[in-house]
Amino acid sequence: MTNVDPPDSVPEGQETTYRGLYGKCIHHKFREFPEQSKRETLRGEIDVQRHHRKLISYSIFPFAEGSPAGYKFITAEPLEELDVPNFDFLLWNLDGSVIFGEAKSSIPDSAATVVNQLQERKEVAEDHKEYIEEEYLGSEINHMEFVVATYVNHGDKIAKEIIETGAEFITWVVDAHSDTLWIRQARPRSFPDNLESDDPDAMLEELDRRHTHDISSLNSELDRVTTSFGQADVLPTSIIVDRLRVVVQSRRVEDRYPCVDRGNIEKYVSNSALNYSDERISEIVDELIESGKHLNFLSEWDDDRAEFKIVSNYTAKDDLERALENKWVDWRIEGMKDQLRDACEERIIAEFGKQSQLDEF
Repeated sequence: MTNVDPPDSVPEGQETTYRGLYGKCIHHKFREFPEQSKRETLRGEIDVQRHHRKLISYSIFPFAEGSPAGYKFITAEPLEELDVPNFDFLLWNLDGSVIFGEAKSSIPDSAATVVNQLQERKEVAEDHKEYIEEEYLGSEINHMEFVVATYVNHGDKIAKEIIETGAEFITWVVDAHSDTLWIRQARPRSFPDNLESDDPDAMLEELDRRHTHDISSLNSELDRVTTSFGQADVLPTSIIVDRLRVVVQSRRVEDRYPCVDRGNIEKYVSNSALNYSDERISEIVDELIESGKHLNFLSEWDDDRAEFKIVSNYTAKDDLERALENKWVDWRIEGMKDQLRDACEERIIAEFGKQSQLDEF
């Protein structure tokens, strides 16, 4: 029999029956629950977010550190405050040209799904042109271009799909081994079916036109440009375990205890989440702290050495990040088990009083 408190709806005197039936139900549910595969899936989610974040950082680095053809990084996830489909980053130059960029760390077998998603986000960006001008730029947009950035091994697939569908997106590829960003290498290695011509030179010229920016100097400056990651690594829609790395990054150690103050987190977010408003930074920090406490990764510290203690025996960055990931995976697994518990409770309550069906548990 399971030691569980029956809900108030259980008739008086039926508590023992409820516990017995609940115990049978939850035992069956847990026995069938594929916990190991769920854990592997969750760790896969962490890896996907990590690669996505790095790719965004690779993509914006040249514009955060310099200004190729006058373009500068403006913000990550423009329009995220409106809760609409949005790109991963926005670039802008003083001449009124903008680039919306989407990072895809992998491309599915059906690359058309990526192109369709990009088309949807492009339409949303175009629909919110005036809002972007007023809220982000303070000036009019004269020209809009759209980019999909991916790792070098996926460039050919997405570039060919873009050409075949007649979409207007420029592909950037990142070679993480050499820390370089390329444009022209992303051209398809074979001519798409809808680009037939008797003149190979004309086909190459058209292919080049579709795969490069209208501003030729930008193409030149971005071809094999050195890049890096580590910028704008706080993203509003990343899964929380990825964002909580900020707590690890901004921690300090007091008498062998890893700890952190709100000010430490706020400073790190402010430095890395480029161009967020003070209000948005404060919201991000609030959410990080509450989420850290919810995962039992952060706790209030009744001590004047720091506001929060990191709940771990480790102090090194890599060890703390692994501890954070383990806590998040455990938390997600426990959430799934709570759903099974709720399902058992609902099933028993629904059937309670129907003695003939109770035997089915």
